[in-house]
Formats: sequence, structure tokens, C-alpha cells
Amino acid sequence: MVLRFLKFFLPFQHLSDRQLVELANLIQIRKIPANRILVALNSDTPYQYFLIDGSVKLEDDSNTQWVVHSRSENSRSPLSRYRPSRYSVKSIGEIKVVIVDLETLLQFSKKVDESDQSENIRHHYLYKRLLSDLSSDRLQLPSVPDVAIKIRKSLNDGKSNFKHIAGIIASDPAITTKIIKTANSALYRSVRKTDNCQMAVTRLGAKITSQLVTSFSMKELFTTKNKVLKKKMMAIWQHSREVAALSFVLAKITPGFNPEHALLAGLLHDIGAIPIISYADKHPDIMDDSAHFSSLIEQLKGEVGAAILSKWNFSDDLITTAREAQNWLRQPGEKPDYCDIIIVAQLHALVGQPNTDNIPKLNEVPAFTKLALGQLTPELSISVLEQAKEQVEETIRLLS
Repeated sequence: MVLRFLKFFLPFQHLSDRQLVELANLIQIRKIPANRILVALNSDTPYQYFLIDGSVKLEDDSNTQWVVHSRSENSRSPLSRYRPSRYSVKSIGEIKVVIVDLETLLQFSKKVDESDQSENIRHHYLYKRLLSDLSSDRLQLPSVPDVAIKIRKSLNDGKSNFKHIAGIIASDPAITTKIIKTANSALYRSVRKTDNCQMAVTRLGAKITSQLVTSFSMKELFTTKNKVLKKKMMAIWQHSREVAALSFVLAKITPGFNPEHALLAGLLHDIGAIPIISYADKHPDIMDDSAHFSSLIEQLKGEVGAAILSKWNFSDDLITTAREAQNWLRQPGEKPDYCDIIIVAQLHALVGQPNTDNIPKLNEVPAFTKLALGQLTPELSISVLEQAKEQVEETIRLLS
């Protein structure tokens, strides 16, 4: 439920619907009987009250009294804004109020500032130009690596065999090595060691091989000749690798999911950042303000990423993941999907990282409750992934 009526009150009027949903879980809405004191004079209550229905009488220490009615201009602010309170607040008839603790109020006031910053980003010339180029198909988007295209075509024609697929992979020595390493890794519980590509493809199967080849080939897209931008590009790649590895493990322990597909979804969830960073190479002034540039990437990468994967004719679930991976409170249905896996993987990857004050906790996002780990506490779910640490690290190594 989106409590849009909260936007009537000044502290919340700039919040997005997503933020209102988050706030709805942290407030109380109560009916208060007539002649009840909500706030006593000089009290140090940690709560703030917002009047929805009815009227209240306020009185200060000089016995001056006045009345506040719901939906009036002076009811847009908290009924008692100070600690200790400078006046008492008493219900005249039965009233309805929103109750918010002060810490939550301050937290969401900060989010209002961030919303203002997002609004400023939308007015930036580069934001507008990028959107214009994207909508008119002028934005230069990356292409699927050749070896991944060839493998996909080979599978689609229905005539390929393991020998033919292995021959295509052999054109790229680096990916050949990774496919053999993967087939021999503990991830696939290999007993007999294989030392050639055809045996590796036979062991893994054509579909898994295709997904892994696409994943392994993604690294070549995260490149730039600009030394300043290279650091940012590599940071995104490293984050994508970790999210992909965590997604692989999460999919393994969640019924109904393909781990290799989850791995690919994790690698691609931030792919929209690539053309934005490349675009900035031609507009170096945007890099003068690092925080501004990062905000620009965050604002645009979802739609750009979805455009890239649509152009590549990738599946709808991968496109959705690219578009909605940072929509922490998304809840399209009761059943989990790959985007849910990526959201939870990202939250795990961000544990202990700096500048994550505005990131929700695991048990605050719908995605977590829908996955197998959601049957556990957040502490136990972290413990499960800690136990799978070797699998995560092995997957990250294979993607390096």
C-alpha cells in the first residue's frame, strides 16, 4: 500500500512512492479518544504526531491556547516539533494521527534531500542528451562478444554437436581455458579431470556451456582507454563479478532456478553503466564532480541496461533485472524471479561497505522473504552464504 496522503505533510512531500512504501512500514496510524493528552508540556517524547482527522488544542506555558484542525495549513507540520515540548497537545474529539519516531523522521528528511539531488540530475544537460540519444537509437550500445553470438547461433540452428561448439570456443583461448577450469571445478563436482574443450562441453552440456561462454566473454566490454574512467569501469566489473557469484550460489539453494542463468543476470545487472561511462569520455567536464557523475550513472543505468539487452535479444527476465535491480522494494508477485535473486545478492555484497546508510536491510526487502533464505533470519542467511564462501570465491576466480 502506497500512503500517498503522507505527502500532505511537509517532511514527506518530496518522497517517491517507493520511499513512501518504505516509510509505511515504520509508522503507526492510531485513533485517539476525545480529551486525551498526546504530548505533555515540557515532555521529552521521541515521537512526532501528524493530524489526519479531527482537531486538537495546544497550550503553552503562558496558558495561551489555540486549535489545529486536520487538513489545515498549520497541520502540515508535526503537532509537537520540539524536545522538550513547548506546549501540550490534547484531542478535542476523537482524532486520527500518524505517529513517527524522531529518528525515522530525520532519516526520511535526509531522503528528501537526496530526492532533490536526483531531481537536479534530471535537469543536467548530459542526462537529457543521453535520454534523447537512447530514445532516438543514437546512443552507441555495446555488442555481444563474437564468440557468444556464434555459440547462440549454433544452438539455435539445432544442428550443432559438442565437437562443433568446442570448435567455436577454441577460437578464444582465454574462454577455452575458463570452460575447462569450470568443468574441472568443485562447482560441478567433477571426479575425472578433463584437459580438452570438447570433453568440458560434453560434461557441462550445451546450454550451460552457452550461458558460461556469454558470462566469461562479458569482461571484454568493461574496458576504456581513459585512465580516469578505467578505475570506475573496473569497480563496476568487480561488483558485478561478486554479485554474479553470489547469485550463482543463491540460485543453487533456491528451487526452480538455473544457477548459470543467475550468474549471467548478476554480471549483466549493471551493464547499463558501460555506455554512460563511454559517453562521459567525450564529455570530460562531467567527471569534474565525481559524486554527480556517480548519481548520473545510478539514475540512467537501468533503462540503458534494458535497452542493451533488448538489442541483444536476451530473455525478458534478464531485461527486467537490468532495469529493476536497484528497486529494492519491488514486488511484482508472490513467486521469486531472477531479479529477486540479484537484489538479495547485491545486499549481501554491500554488507560492511561504506556509504550504504540508505540501503535497506535484508529482512526489509520483499525479494528476501520470497527466496529460500527468506525462511531463515538475516543472520542465518548470511551464515549460509559464509558456508558457501569457497563456491563464491571459486566463481569469482573463474570470472576474473
